[in-house]
Amino acid sequence: MFYRVLIVFLLMAQGAMADIDVENNFSEKFMLGGYIDAGFSELGYYNAVPSREFSIRRSGFELNAEFAETLKAELKVEVRPDDIFLKNAFIRWDPAPWSRARAGQFKRETLLGGNLSFWNLNMLDRPLVYDLCENLTYAGRDLGFDLRIDLPSFSGVELRGTAGVFNGDERAEERTDNELLYTFRGEIKIPSIDLTLGASAASHRQGEENSIEPSGYAVSARQNAFSADISLDFEISNWYDVSFASEMSTGDNWKNVDVLAGETAPEFLGYWGTFTAFYHPWNVQGIKTISFTASYDKLTANTDLDNEHSRMSIIGAVYPSDNLRLRFGGILNRISSIQSGIFTEDKYTDFIAEVGLRF
Repeated sequence: MFYRVLIVFLLMAQGAMADIDVENNFSEKFMLGGYIDAGFSELGYYNAVPSREFSIRRSGFELNAEFAETLKAELKVEVRPDDIFLKNAFIRWDPAPWSRARAGQFKRETLLGGNLSFWNLNMLDRPLVYDLCENLTYAGRDLGFDLRIDLPSFSGVELRGTAGVFNGDERAEERTDNELLYTFRGEIKIPSIDLTLGASAASHRQGEENSIEPSGYAVSARQNAFSADISLDFEISNWYDVSFASEMSTGDNWKNVDVLAGETAPEFLGYWGTFTAFYHPWNVQGIKTISFTASYDKLTANTDLDNEHSRMSIIGAVYPSDNLRLRFGGILNRISSIQSGIFTEDKYTDFIAEVGLRF
């Protein structure tokens, strides 16, 4: 079934590409792109099976259509050896130079660790706190609507805010409650030094049918998550530039308790930071850029307990072109916990080599 769907999709894409060279009565521009990230990993955790394997970490296709200067659409499909699923399917409307609206399925603008693409994140995987927030539906892709407003620039400072309302089911096939999720993200940017400060909030409730309640429906207290982040890109010269990004996030870990029964959810706390130095050897044929990245990532899923997972990674990358990357690195993991008054700690190192292509 997977291969049949893939073949149909490729045939449709081929036809769409052919339409680029002829008059198109439906859209002014039509672009097809894609990505592949494949690699080899050796996991250091003693219980990891398999611990060594080749894999396709990510691959997919993206279609972008422009029907008018202010109206666009995007369709993004991710393909893996055992699965194929829809990532993005939305319409974007830009009614004015200072506003943008989207409707459909897309990634909500909340955590910086989720908004940055894998290509620009400079980490081998997304931060631990993002994975937790995605599981709690505070982050990730969803069906809904959002609106971004860019305020007029003031003294070289740009301000913008994005507010959205979503199902909150993380692309669930069937909704199980009648509650919506609300998001907001604000950013302050100083273009002269390429510095951005951001903050976000997400809020929703859990609900379900309950015959005991007079209304026949039970709803939880509101569950919230908040984050603050900073990112900086600085060009030292034509040969060197650096980038830095960091974020701290906290919120209600509502899946650990029965919030519908009135239990209070424990708080999670996570933060991460990454620093990358780029070198552009313009006089070396076949190498566009060489980069070195160091990052740190820590998550406490329940601040009432001393259970922590932290990661420190070192990554080296070589870019033969802007859209082709070879990188390799190691991730030192540390997992600590206290159970029945006994402290335990696991340390292990994962090694990963990866080739990435954007087209």
